[in-house]
Parts: sequence; C-alpha cells; structure tokens
Amino acid sequence: MAAPATNNNGTAPYRPYRQKKVLAAHSRALSCVKFSNDGQLFASASLDTTLIVWSSETLTKLSHLVGHSHGVSDLAWSPDSTYICSASDDCTIRIWVASSGECRKTLRGHTNFVFCVNFNPQSNLIASGSFDETIRIWDVKTGKSVHVIQAHSLPVTAVHFNKDGTMLVSSSHDGSCKTWDPTTGACLKTLINDVDHPVSFAKFSPNGKFILVATRDDTLVSLAFNPSLKFLIFSIFEDLVFLYYRSICYLASV
Repeated sequence: MAAPATNNNGTAPYRPYRQKKVLAAHSRALSCVKFSNDGQLFASASLDTTLIVWSSETLTKLSHLVGHSHGVSDLAWSPDSTYICSASDDCTIRIWVASSGECRKTLRGHTNFVFCVNFNPQSNLIASGSFDETIRIWDVKTGKSVHVIQAHSLPVTAVHFNKDGTMLVSSSHDGSCKTWDPTTGACLKTLINDVDHPVSFAKFSPNGKFILVATRDDTLVSLAFNPSLKFLIFSIFEDLVFLYYRSICYLASV
C-alpha cells in the first residue's frame, strides 16, 4: 500500500529515507533482514528455506546459504561479522560462514519450530528460542546444547544477550519477559507476566541498562534496572513505532 501524500493535518509526511533499489532474489516471503555489525554486509532470510548475504555498498549478492528444509525464521550475525546463525521451522539452527555460504554446523535438539537466535558477545555461545517453549544455550565450537531451559508456557519469541554476555532476556507469547543467567540456565527475574498480552520481542539496549519490550497490545515497554535487577524505570509508550534514547536521564524524563 502506498504511503499517503499528506498527513491528517495536511502536512507532508516525514520521509528521512528513500528507496535506493529493490533486491529480488528469494522465491518466497522474507522473514528477516539484518546488517552485519561492521555494516559492510547484510543478510536476508526467507520462507524459501535459504539465506542470502549481500554487499551493503554494491547491493550485490555475495553468497547463498542453502541447507534448511523448511522456512528460516530468524538470523543473527557473530560480533566479528564472520558467521551467521539461522533459525528454521525444520527445528534446527545452522552456523554459516557468511563469505562462502559454507554450513559449519547444524544444531539439533528443539522439538518444534525454532523462532529466534542470537550470538553472545564472545561468539562462543548461541541462544535459541522455539515453539517447543524452551530456550537452548549452545556451544559454538562443539555444536552441543549446554543448557535446555524450560523457559515459557508458549512459544519463545525473542532471545538477546546483554553487552557482556552475562545475562539473557527472553520473551514469549505467554505474556512474559524474563532474564536468565546463560552460564547456569537459572531464571534471574520475571520482568513482565501478563497472560492477556503476548510479548513479541525483547532486546537489551547497547549499554545493557535497558530492555525494550514489544507487546501485542500495540505498546512498547521500557525497563531499566541496575545490576541487582532492582527496577529504576517502568514506562509504557503507546502507539510508537520506534524509540531513540541517549541516557538514563533522557529515558527517566519521558
């Protein structure tokens, strides 16, 4: 659907970006597109079971990652932008060499669709969340599951490490958002628990002091806490598409 020519008040809509090029390579709908951490590359994942790595500068296809037998739901880049991990409806996670498309490892253990994945900052662990309601922590080197966490009562929608890898946040359709110790698999705190509002996404801020949570009732919830997990801020932002912040003081004043 085309964007409206004017806003409701008659002014021209703010369009900070303009379309540069349309990249047509997948044969079915895309599920995820993410830039590498160095910004030089980006990868797309699709229901056609494949991933494609692209050059950010030339917008050309660099490698085609083929191996999953069902659609790919999510992808994550390693911090050094060398590897990609992918989550698939075939119940597996794969680790790929981004430049060549080589599959280094296939991680098996989930019993239902794998919906979300993420590397830790040290690139030695991967967290995955699944429709089997568990989180798994994987050793990248061995491909073995280190912890199987009975995390939620409905599908897990997001997993994300904080900046030093000492904490993991997860969200779920069961309406909860929880933090975990990835070393032990222990639950540190349940931040949100609202069965009437499924949580679709949760992510740490770059400085690790905030968690931004998206719920299915059209709100964004900002959670801020100190290392003891005592809350500093609990704010709800209604009908927002995005949020920028600079510091604790800025968020506290919202």
